[in-house]
Amino acid sequence: MKNRLFQLLLLTTLSLFASDGAESLLISLPTRHHLTPVSVAPLPEVDSHLETLRSVLIDDINRNGSCTVREDGETSKFFIKVELMGEELLVSITSKKLGLRQTLPLATITGHASSDRRVIHRVSDHLTEIMTGKRGIASTNILYALQLPERSEEGTIWKSEIWEIDYDGHNAHQITHEESYCITPLFFPVEGEFTKNKFLYVNYKLGQPKIYIGSRKESKGVPFVKLRGNQLLPALSMRGDMIAFISDASGRADLFVQAFSRHHGLLGVPIQAFSFPRSVQASPTFRPDGKKIAFVSDKEGTPRIFLIDTPSPGKRRRARPLCITKKYSQNTSPNWSPDGTKLAYSAMIDGSRQILVYDFLSREEIQLTNGRVHKENPSWAPDSLHIIYNTVDLSSSELYLIDIKQKVSLQITSGAGKKHYPAWEPRQI
Repeated sequence: MKNRLFQLLLLTTLSLFASDGAESLLISLPTRHHLTPVSVAPLPEVDSHLETLRSVLIDDINRNGSCTVREDGETSKFFIKVELMGEELLVSITSKKLGLRQTLPLATITGHASSDRRVIHRVSDHLTEIMTGKRGIASTNILYALQLPERSEEGTIWKSEIWEIDYDGHNAHQITHEESYCITPLFFPVEGEFTKNKFLYVNYKLGQPKIYIGSRKESKGVPFVKLRGNQLLPALSMRGDMIAFISDASGRADLFVQAFSRHHGLLGVPIQAFSFPRSVQASPTFRPDGKKIAFVSDKEGTPRIFLIDTPSPGKRRRARPLCITKKYSQNTSPNWSPDGTKLAYSAMIDGSRQILVYDFLSREEIQLTNGRVHKENPSWAPDSLHIIYNTVDLSSSELYLIDIKQKVSLQITSGAGKKHYPAWEPRQI
């Protein structure tokens, strides 16, 4: 029984549990948000590398969730011009309607595609902030697990390592080289002496799943949480002062929390935040202020998402969970939006897993995706407007971005291996 439950936890879905037969109520998002028209001037002369960078800039603007690039400059609210002066990129933005004329700081172009793409991502984020008042997400990164088969004398063995990509799927590079099965990577939300360039993930290297801490500068991590038994599904508070995870140290899959310092690491010992007889807990996620935790539990039959107050060390009291997802069955992998107003998760609808959003303001469960392919493990961008998730298929698993205003999914990965458990880089605070 215990092994079966943790196999389900490994998948971060509890989809093999029987459905409770609840009727699904579909709620669509509002009509697509009006996009601000933007024009990007053509280049004065032919330069293939610069033209590629201009295309990257246009893609970034089209994906920021609020703007669309048009050829017709007469109807555009903003006009962007890109020029190359030696090795310096000069970018200006004007708006007759707003009386705006602004030149961005010069950016150095090296001629190397990977580094220059990142330069353009930073430029586009600056432009997005000027046009929308909200910082863009193009310069953020995403961690994920890449699962590949490896043939041996015993047969095929599946191994999984942690990789990192730019938000648009480019510049993919491997981080860990554990020769093991590594999943559910997680950025530290706040940088400090202890957390700089580091991240968390689950590693099966010791047989049991254990939470490891890794570094972008090292190929192997080290065990992090000192608690017996299986450890899975770590989550960090946005303030970087608490870590939550699932463990069977007490005999079943329970929710634990532990105090944390960005300068010193773990503080004190883990405390049991929630347990329920003959039930499995999974996938904790903190509200941005750290005062509440959303998590999955099958305590009422089918897995649903519950809220509890975050326990404080030395102030233990019996948790009273509140179920918030009642219309859809087999809820998994909740992730709280950085602005605190929404919770993304996966649920079963008409035989397929879809990405949904629970809106705390309207108390509605909103379906974002559709189709027959299963979709899981949503993770919010820092702007609370975009989500990355992975599809699940017998032959492949890829990463997709979706803009919750336009509800349009964009595949950002392809090629060998199954990509899953994406985690979006948070803004450092």
